[in-house]
Amino acid sequence: MYGIDFGTSNTVVSARRGSAARVLELEGLGTVVPSLLYFERDRPFSAGAEAREDYARALERWKGERDLYARFRFFQGLKFALRDELFTGTAVFGRRWKAEELVGAFLRVVKDRADRAAGAEIREAVVGRPVRLSADPASEAAILERYRSACRLAGIETSHFVAEPIAAAASLVGSLEGLVLVFDFGGGTLDIAVAELSGGKARVLASAGAELGGYALDEDLSRARIIRHFGYGSTFRTMTGRDLRLPSWITNQVASFYALPLSDIARTREAIRELMFEARSKEALRGLVAFLDANMAFGLFERVDEAKIGLSDGEEAAIRFAVPPHVAFEERITRPQFEELVAPRVAEAERLVDRALAEAGVAAGAVARVLRVGGSSQVPAFAAMLERRFPGRVERGEVFTSISAGLTAAWEAGLGSD
Repeated sequence: MYGIDFGTSNTVVSARRGSAARVLELEGLGTVVPSLLYFERDRPFSAGAEAREDYARALERWKGERDLYARFRFFQGLKFALRDELFTGTAVFGRRWKAEELVGAFLRVVKDRADRAAGAEIREAVVGRPVRLSADPASEAAILERYRSACRLAGIETSHFVAEPIAAAASLVGSLEGLVLVFDFGGGTLDIAVAELSGGKARVLASAGAELGGYALDEDLSRARIIRHFGYGSTFRTMTGRDLRLPSWITNQVASFYALPLSDIARTREAIRELMFEARSKEALRGLVAFLDANMAFGLFERVDEAKIGLSDGEEAAIRFAVPPHVAFEERITRPQFEELVAPRVAEAERLVDRALAEAGVAAGAVARVLRVGGSSQVPAFAAMLERRFPGRVERGEVFTSISAGLTAAWEAGLGSD
C-alpha cells in the first residue's frame, strides 16, 4: 500500500511492507517530486521536475513570440484547483480538463514511477489531505470525492485519507513519547495536530487547519513589491473626463501564480487593451500583456519564491525580473521588511495553534515537543513564534517526508478521516 503526500508544491510517495514504510526514489524525479504539469501540442505531457525543465526550454525556444498559451500550458498548485469548487475546468489544445483529470494525470505519472521503484503494481493508497477542505460539510464531501476521482484516474482503485499533520504525528510513534504538536506548514495550507504518543500508539486530541501556506506569503510579497511594476495603482481617464484607478483584478493576475494558468487569459488581455488607450501607465500595461502572452507566471513565481527562501538564511534578497522591452526591475527586500509584511500571517498561525490547544484541552506548557514539517515551516518568523510559545521544545522534522512516511501507519491505527 502506498502513502501519497500529494502536496501543493511537492509530492512524496512511500510504500509500506510489513511494519515499515519506505519513501521511494522515483526514477530521476527524486523522493520529492514538484507538483507540476506541462502540456505541449503534439507530444505527451510531462510531470514533476521534467515539467519544469520542459517549461524552461519552451520559454527559450519561443522567446519573442506572442500568445505562448497556444504553444504550451504549464500548471502549478494543482491541489488548489482540486479544492476550488468554482473551477470547472480549463481547455488545453482543444480538450477540456477538469481539476480531477489534471491531478489524475499528474498522479498517474507519479504512480507509474512508484510501481517501478516498488517492483510491483500497487492499486491501494492512503492519501494525505488537509484537516479542513471546506467549512461546509456538503462541500467537504464533494471535494473529497474529487480527490477519489483523481486517484481512480491515476490507477489507484482503493483510496483512503488521513489528515496530513496526523500522519506526521503517527510517523513519530516509537521515537517520541508524550504530548506532541505537529505544525505542518506547506505550500497551500497550515495544518496542526495535537497528539499523545505513548506505548507505541498515537492518540489524536485535536486538529485544526487554515488556508494559509507558502503561496500566500509569495502572493503577499508580490502584491507589496511586484504588481506596481505592471500598472497597479495607476489610473485611466474615462469618457466623461474622470480619473479612475485600474481595476485591481487585472494587475493582481501577476500575483495569482497558481490561478493564472487556469484562468481566462483572453478576457484579461481584452480588458487591458480596452483600458490601454486612456491609461497613464501604458508601458506597464504593455508589459502586463507581454507577461501574459509569454506565459511567464511560473518564471516570476520562482524568482519571488527564491527570495522568500533566501530570507530564511540571509538578511536580504533580491527579485530581478524583466519582460523586454517594457518592464525590468530589481526589488531588494530585507528580512525585517519581509517579517513586517507577513506579521498578520504569523498572527493567524498563532491563533490556529491556540485553537488546536483549546480543542485538545491542554496548555502550551504541557506540550513536550513541537514538530515543524512542510517547506514553509522553515520561514524564521513562524519558527520564532513557535519558539516563543514553546521555548526549547521546537524541532525541525523531516520537512518533506514525514507525512508520507506516516500515512499508512496512521490509517492502520484507525486515524483516517474519511
